[in-house]
Amino acid sequence: MQPTTTPQTDLQPSLLDTALNQFQAWAIENPHNLVSRMFLPIISFGEGIIANNPPYLDAKRQALGSSFCCAGQVVLADFETLETALTSPQARDWRLGATMLSATHGPGVDKGQRNVFLISLSDAAAGGGNHDVFRQCVDDYFFNEQMIIRQNDQVAKQLVNKLASDYVDRLSHNALEEFFNNDQLGWKAFLVRYIHYVIFGINPNDQEKIAIITNFHYTQKGTLYYFAGSSLLKNLNLLGFGKIPELIEQVATIYENSPALANFQENNPKHGKMTRQELGKLMVSLISIAGLQGPLHLGRTAMGYQLLPAYKGHQTSKIDVKDYWDKLDLNDHPSIKLFLLECARLFTPVSASHRVATEPFTARVGGKMRTFPTGTKILIPMLLGMLSEDFWGATTYEFNPQRENLCPFHMGFNSVGDRHAGRICPGKDLALKMLTDVIITVGKARRSYLSQKT
Repeated sequence: MQPTTTPQTDLQPSLLDTALNQFQAWAIENPHNLVSRMFLPIISFGEGIIANNPPYLDAKRQALGSSFCCAGQVVLADFETLETALTSPQARDWRLGATMLSATHGPGVDKGQRNVFLISLSDAAAGGGNHDVFRQCVDDYFFNEQMIIRQNDQVAKQLVNKLASDYVDRLSHNALEEFFNNDQLGWKAFLVRYIHYVIFGINPNDQEKIAIITNFHYTQKGTLYYFAGSSLLKNLNLLGFGKIPELIEQVATIYENSPALANFQENNPKHGKMTRQELGKLMVSLISIAGLQGPLHLGRTAMGYQLLPAYKGHQTSKIDVKDYWDKLDLNDHPSIKLFLLECARLFTPVSASHRVATEPFTARVGGKMRTFPTGTKILIPMLLGMLSEDFWGATTYEFNPQRENLCPFHMGFNSVGDRHAGRICPGKDLALKMLTDVIITVGKARRSYLSQKT
């Protein structure tokens, strides 16, 4: 149930917090210093992994203020700065939020060709690059009218109905952990089939293709291939990672030959002369990093499988999201959307993005004004924007889907509501529609089963 009060915090920085903050601030100010070059990459890699845990960044902000350093980046976390960053052109580097990406495993780069990895490409208005035209290619061929038609047809509805049946079956056997974690059934099996049908038009009953796709994206954890450090896994064939490049090619071939690309036009100037092969490889990375991971996370939260984060000084982890789901009006689609957005506000699937400074800038970090040079990496912690007590007020850490401005100022899709500068998650509408249908259909099946038990 919802806690009735939200404790106030006066979190003090630990000695480690202070030391890390001060050293990183100095090192980022002086990037060419030998000490900076030796130690900043190590900190960037290690803390970048830790900072994926939402309470970590939130505790840093509580202790150090809205401007601090983390994972080799300057963090500017006040709401207005975040709003501006998300609605302005961005220069980019090989980062996914706080985490370092592999500069040699990106699509295109892995074959010694041009980089087509949207996440690492700068906007044209922020230093050039092909991001804008490559993104247009993705939107034109995949996130289009045909996708909307497929998402509303009988095949998609049958997949949702099958998911509801699987849920009740696992619920009746007290095996919801299997429903949410086994990639051969339940939530993961549904996501693979549904998303690949809706986006690519791939037959969800084509067992051979589905097996290859599932094996790469979920079983073999192919997402890790795009992160820094994965070369060691591949070279030593740890966790079977030596097979990942071959699996990527297999999945890319399936995408290249999918119905969505039946009328693909090679070398179109409008799309940066992108080839079918480039687009296939790009989509493997996007589906792996975002398309299958974001909905997996938000669905687990909205259906109450995973607890909300334990933010320091607050009671968010004691909130029972299932209680809210069970009381939702399942005929009220706008209320269900707000419920999903509130889940994503308190436990966002993607906690941060990043940009690269295109000119020197000054910020107060570690108690003093510092000037950081051009090329400084700046974290865009959407998570901290959605936990901003200055914006959301005293109920920030409480669960309230009816809170004011939730929809127009939500930052969970790399945007501010629907405002952005070309980098909003292309699958936002698809994900919210899919999850709304899931919450309704699975919710009705859940209520029917629970009522029969009592």
